[in-house]
Formats: sequence, structure tokens, C-alpha cells
Amino acid sequence: MPGVHLPLPSVLRAPARLLAAVAMLGLLMGCQAKLSVHTTLDADGSGTVEVGVGLDDEALAKAGDLGSQLRVDDLRAAGWTVTDPTKEADGYTWVRATKPFADPAGAVAVLDEVNGADGAFGGWTVKKTSSALSTTYAVKGSIDLTKGLETFSDAKLDQSLGGDGLGGTIAQIEADQGRPVSDMVDVEVVVDLPGASHTYTPTLADADPTPVKVTSSRATALVNVLLVLVALLVAVPVLLWLRQRVRRAQRARD
Repeated sequence: MPGVHLPLPSVLRAPARLLAAVAMLGLLMGCQAKLSVHTTLDADGSGTVEVGVGLDDEALAKAGDLGSQLRVDDLRAAGWTVTDPTKEADGYTWVRATKPFADPAGAVAVLDEVNGADGAFGGWTVKKTSSALSTTYAVKGSIDLTKGLETFSDAKLDQSLGGDGLGGTIAQIEADQGRPVSDMVDVEVVVDLPGASHTYTPTLADADPTPVKVTSSRATALVNVLLVLVALLVAVPVLLWLRQRVRRAQRARD
């Protein structure tokens, strides 16, 4: 199996497409693949975006040395940390690319890199808003896989894989396997916020985009201090009353 070569512009514009090419290695051999995108937003507004692809043992055996076939120097130069192929607890061998961001605007920028000009993640917004009482986090957007695996393709990737818009390649895979490509690829999109997490599992057979909306809210330190003060205001009189009751009971026994 020849190496997967992606030109510099495609890699920088949409790292998900590099990993989609890895998934295609599995599909070309009639095996199973998984694609994942995991966005984590921390309390201070920073976080990470991770894109991953996993291949089952059959695909890995047929593909040979997956590590030597990947060309990821350009991804690393663009600030992504890319793992070597690693077998994980689910039995799949995963390649994962992770990039940090410093604030919600940075999160959108990284998701734009994943998405490319016309990819699956449309109109995503990441927000952190604060008031005296609370901090609210929100991630909204959509996952559009209605074009199937072609969602992750472009002209240069098509040329690398020898397909015509991937249509010819996919049609041949489906004819050989007697089942749709959507049955051979599992997609998972996870959004983690402080105090909230949601997992979406769109499919390559979807007729409509999947809406994404995850929100959470946390009380500020000031609110926590006020709650402690209120608790003390309630607790102190009760404790004094109990102390008096105990003293009276002791005097009565004496």
C-alpha cells in the first residue's frame, strides 16, 4: 500500500482531511474506521481540539506500517501535536492530532482549520460570558455529513487516492463489500464544557445536518462567598440556641 501524500495547503487548511485519508486506507481494504473530533473548553476559556482516526486490526494488518505512510510534518509545523499510531482500549489503532487554544476566539480558529472552506463543521461559535453572579459557556454549530465521505475531500486528496471526487472510489468499495460506506465509518463529535458534556454520533448517511448546542453555567467566586456567609448567618444562631439548651439541661441535672 503506497504512502498517503497530502500537499501542504490541504494539510494546513483541514487536518481532518489528512485523517480522513487514513480512514480511506481502511475502507479501500473493506475494513472498519472511526473518526472523532473532541473539543474541550476549560474554565478560563482555553482548551484543545483533538481530531482522531482509528482503524481496526484487519485494516492495520493490510495497511502495513501506518506510521511510515503518514506525512504529518506540516501539521506539526502548524501547531498540531500528532501521536504515533497507538492501539487503544477499544481495540482500534488511533492516530490523533491535537491543538490547544488560548480563548474562545482561538477555539473557533482551530475548528476552522479542522473544517476547511466547506467542511462538516458549519457556523460554529464558542463563547464565554461572565457577570458578577455567574460565568456561562456555550458552543453552537452544526455537523453536516450529508455529502458522505466526500465531506472531508478536496481535489488534491481525490488525486492522492485515485478517485473522482471520491465518488468512483466509494462506489467501488461499496460494490466490493455489498454495504454502504456509512456502515464502515463511525463518527463521534464530543463537546466538553465546565459542568457539561455532550456526544454527537452523526453518520455519513445523514440526510440533514446535526445541530450542536452545549451550554453550562457556573457561579462566580463572589456567589460562593455569599452562600458561605448566608450559611454562617443561619448556622450561628442555631448553634447558639443549641448551646443554651445544653447548658440549661446541665443546670437542671445539677
